[in-house]
Amino acid sequence: MEEVITYATTRFRVVAYLQIAISLVAIASGTYILIGNILNWIQSIAGTTWLVLPEELALFGIHGLASLVLGYLALRIGIAIRNMEMWAFSSLIYSSILLEIVLLTSTLGIVTTFLVVEGIRWSNILLITLAPSLVIIPLVPIFTLFQPEVEKYWYPNFKEDMTPRMKELRYSLMLVRKSPLVVAGIVIIVTFVILAVFAPLLAPYGPEQRIWGDSHLPPGSPSAEPGMPDHIWGTDDTGGDIFSRILYAAQIDLRISVTVVLVAVISGTFIGASAGYFGGKIDELVMRVTDVFFAFPGLILAMAIVMALGERSMESISIALMVTWWPTYARLVRGQVLIEREKLYVEAARSLGASDVRVLIVHIIPNTIQPIIVQATMDTGSVLLVTAGLAYIGFGPPAGVAEWGYMIAIGQNYFLISAWGVFFPGMAILLTALAFNLVGDGIRDIMDPKLRRR
Repeated sequence: MEEVITYATTRFRVVAYLQIAISLVAIASGTYILIGNILNWIQSIAGTTWLVLPEELALFGIHGLASLVLGYLALRIGIAIRNMEMWAFSSLIYSSILLEIVLLTSTLGIVTTFLVVEGIRWSNILLITLAPSLVIIPLVPIFTLFQPEVEKYWYPNFKEDMTPRMKELRYSLMLVRKSPLVVAGIVIIVTFVILAVFAPLLAPYGPEQRIWGDSHLPPGSPSAEPGMPDHIWGTDDTGGDIFSRILYAAQIDLRISVTVVLVAVISGTFIGASAGYFGGKIDELVMRVTDVFFAFPGLILAMAIVMALGERSMESISIALMVTWWPTYARLVRGQVLIEREKLYVEAARSLGASDVRVLIVHIIPNTIQPIIVQATMDTGSVLLVTAGLAYIGFGPPAGVAEWGYMIAIGQNYFLISAWGVFFPGMAILLTALAFNLVGDGIRDIMDPKLRRR
């Protein structure tokens, strides 16, 4: 009997150490990407290149942040599994799936960037060969969980816990299917994400490629240069293909929107939760700081921050919006935490000896996540509009860079002779922002028990 227990304990340790190893890799890669982005930004402001870093790091900033956060959570989960805590097994499945999504999207981005843009080289062939094995790595702990000796310890409780959740999920999906506007919003968002990810494969021209003889051509016109593809949505004043530039601009605008909202959610949630839970001077300080931010119009404050950074670029816009957007979530979460901290389950957790950090992270914040999700979904469209607006008035990228707001700013000068230069990027902004608002309204209706039961 002791041999059987020792054998099972060894399997648990294997799962735990695999999870810890993967979490350390995720933390290391996320730290490397974030530090690389910060150093590249500092060097761009200073106008120096004292440290040579891959320019591709800027493309995966959001993946670095997600890897860092998920890596920390995975580390805590691995330690809990080593101690055979029941909650950690289901959490391992969720964190591994999220890590898999991050790794899969970053791998797709790397493959399309390096293979399509740089061409076929030995290093790129090696990368594509190793990519499938890299994608499988986060799934290894899940496979070990379903070993017979391990599965019988945690799976019955997990199945019992998931049965009502799956019933609720099926009901939520039914509500989504019954709302054609929400379905339309989801389809639009997925379409733009696919177009952005595979822009190097779908776009007939490069983002800054110009054929000067093709300026102001209407949609569907052939190129004046023999052998070049037709211009599906026409060209701008410099002969740039509008369809191609819109696809590449989707990469920039969607990445900035998601990154700003993600940073604002994470920072605002922890700041607001700490203020609401501990109260006192911490709460007073946080609320006065948020009052200062709310005293200024968001667009004006973002413009001032971009000017203070000293460089007009999309990176500066991202930083400015991150600084101006977090107070919304801090105040929202603080209000929710003030309600939740007085409930009986919080008192029960404290009486069992749970620390304040554990009560916040494990108990209170998960129960305040619903309004955050709704707000974040709708804010993604708002950030997109503000980003395009800042680029439109001259705070965005330098000349020639593909960005929706900047394309409208240039196209308006030639509106009477080539209106398509304004129409197509304007429609891209309109559809994307509208889609996020439709999905946000749908999520709010689904998560609100009073609304969903009507």
